[in-house]
Amino acid sequence: MQPPIQAHVVYVMPETPSPDPLGFLLDTLADPLAIALIVGGLLSGAAGLGLWLRLRPEFEPWRRFVERAWTYRELVPWMLRLSFGLVLIGAGLSGVFAPRTDIGGWPYVLQTAIGFLLLLGFAVRWAALLGLAAYLFALVLDPRLVVIFDLAGGLAAMALLGPGRPSLDDLLRAAFARAPGAQISNRPPPLERYADLVPLLVRLGLGGALLASGVVDKLLNYERGLLTVERYNLTALVPVPAELWVVGAGLVEALLGLAILLGLATRLTAMFTFAVLTLTLFGLPDDPAIAHVGLFGSCSVLVVLGAGRWSLDALLSGLSGGAGRVAARAGDVPHPA
Repeated sequence: MQPPIQAHVVYVMPETPSPDPLGFLLDTLADPLAIALIVGGLLSGAAGLGLWLRLRPEFEPWRRFVERAWTYRELVPWMLRLSFGLVLIGAGLSGVFAPRTDIGGWPYVLQTAIGFLLLLGFAVRWAALLGLAAYLFALVLDPRLVVIFDLAGGLAAMALLGPGRPSLDDLLRAAFARAPGAQISNRPPPLERYADLVPLLVRLGLGGALLASGVVDKLLNYERGLLTVERYNLTALVPVPAELWVVGAGLVEALLGLAILLGLATRLTAMFTFAVLTLTLFGLPDDPAIAHVGLFGSCSVLVVLGAGRWSLDALLSGLSGGAGRVAARAGDVPHPA
């Protein structure tokens, strides 16, 4: 049997064949209104992004915002555990994400168990690695699960970072100080050791999920999108043809994903993505909130950490002589704004 869920639109509409995605896109773009709105939107977005990148280094409130956000980095493991732990528990109990297979209900039990381990902060690295292996195996069986690739990024980041605090692992280490692995290491904390890798993993997960959702869920499965627009009367909210609604939503989601993948204006893009996902909850009342929690958590982590070294933000910051970076404090690792 086919997986019941691939992405947001599938929560509210059944899977519908879409025989000619390219023809649908070309027919939509043949409308002069569609061309004007899409091109105008792209040009306005590019102009706004360029202005922001130019003004950002000298914008004092933004500098203070980034510096304060950077002080929250100790909470990143907790943020990831809460976000993806809740997603896996909700998925396991409701069967929202797991494919329906012939092997019974154990995948749902496995998801629930991993979710509770992450939420409690117990054996976090092992739980995250097990969850990541299970997801990648499921992805090979059904590539459409790429639309929840944020799960892979979050689990990979947790496998590196460990439980953090507060967590049951931390409490047990304190209680059993002589147990193997309980002694405090002289090495820097995990987030400092993996300061460049963790933002990259989260960006790959979140950006990949958004890009896949925009392309696969909206543009390649346009019939389902059209039914969603009709069901919720979205053309009354924004009076444009239903076809343009679907194409526009797909492009917005795909472009946000691409910007996050590249690490371009990452904190601002993550906040905008958070706002778009929030509006989706109100626009599609049948869309369960649990499906967005991992996305919300990934956005929040990027607001705290920024893009990391391997990003366009870092490249642009270096080209401008370092302007826009957070001033490093003792022991801190500076990140692009």
